[in-house]
Amino acid sequence: MNYKKSRYNVNVRTETGVRLFNARTGAIVELSCTDPLFPKFEESWRRETFQLSDHEWFPPLEDGKFIVPEGTQEIPEYIASFNARQATKDRMSLIVLPTEQCNFRCVYCYETFQKPSMSEENQAALKKYISKTMEQVRGFMIEWFGGEPLLGIDVIRDISTHAVAAARQHNASYDSSITTNGYLLTPEVFEEAISEWKISRYQITIDGPRDFHNGRRVLESGGHTYDRIISNLQYMAKSDHPELMYIVRMNVDRDNLRTVPEFAGIVKDIVGDDRRARFYVRPTWGESKFDLLTNFETRSLRKQIIEVCNELGLYLYDSDLFLNPALGMCYAADPRSLVIGPDGSVYKCTSAFDLPENLVGRLTSEGTIKLNQEHFSLWVESGIEKYPQCRRCAVLPICNSAHCPKIEVTRSKLGNRDNHPVCPPYKDQIKMFVGGALQEKFD
Repeated sequence: MNYKKSRYNVNVRTETGVRLFNARTGAIVELSCTDPLFPKFEESWRRETFQLSDHEWFPPLEDGKFIVPEGTQEIPEYIASFNARQATKDRMSLIVLPTEQCNFRCVYCYETFQKPSMSEENQAALKKYISKTMEQVRGFMIEWFGGEPLLGIDVIRDISTHAVAAARQHNASYDSSITTNGYLLTPEVFEEAISEWKISRYQITIDGPRDFHNGRRVLESGGHTYDRIISNLQYMAKSDHPELMYIVRMNVDRDNLRTVPEFAGIVKDIVGDDRRARFYVRPTWGESKFDLLTNFETRSLRKQIIEVCNELGLYLYDSDLFLNPALGMCYAADPRSLVIGPDGSVYKCTSAFDLPENLVGRLTSEGTIKLNQEHFSLWVESGIEKYPQCRRCAVLPICNSAHCPKIEVTRSKLGNRDNHPVCPPYKDQIKMFVGGALQEKFD
């Protein structure tokens, strides 16, 4: 049987050879140019077709789908699998805001803190929705968001307890996560959250060393927050919960850019070799309240992050985002993902609450969701159909032409849909992370 190279391969030259990444499977292999087999491989790799017996490396490459049988129709196969995934009804994911209030006043925050905690009536409606949905799906997930979600801890406790019981009753899997500033995530709250509420994934933002963080992420009263968050993080890192996964996020602009290596070292000292931990560096974005990074500075930052984390042995969440086919597509483009506000409003995106098209429905007192199909369709319609060039793209299985549907919705309002808005920088970042991927990826 003849084989050919997958169209979803990304090839990156390194100082020691070549790294191959397959965007369909997420597999990465490193091929060393010092290996005696490398010259023959390069010669065979240049051909349009070859057989598995042509080189010792081809059978392992077949396992990662770097090479496929010559007759494989990869584009139709992928589009069919993508459409099937979009149409599936066996899972549901909610991002729930128990409150829009926050105990912090971060200098770059885009939220307005308008809505209070979820009322008992809306909690009852959401529990009804969860029960009804659990009867129909195999998997259900809730991510707690805000504001600061732990200000609504009674809401989280009530709904989580109900969701865990409903999943057990209907034999469905249940998973939960939380994005929190970490200030209220005391050891007592953490232990209850992971053991009783089944919240196993945590994202906590700390914007650098003590002085920089305390100048940016301050209490509503104006007080400092760094030491208490670090103490809570240290407890989490030392905990004995194998299901735990936690991300330390750092928002970066020109003000704290130079502190990235120092803070990465602080994070490494806290988490050690804990494989449950990830470091996530995100350029700050939004209105011009602060000194944002240029595209060039962002690219330089990502390169620096890779180098620093590889040197420290610190696992980088950025690599997961750009190299994992399951994570590349934005949740807002997923038909089985909704955002529930504390007042029962239903959205698609957590960073566009002021965008009218983002309001896609309402949670009813009967435990159903009444959708505005016109708004809803704007977020979930496939970019693969709108942009023919996406069909030919090597990294399509990572972004699914839906890396940021908010950009697409905004552009559509302006009648500007000639070219896909995120492609060049996104492809560049994927290549960068392939070239600098941690050795763990090759194990």
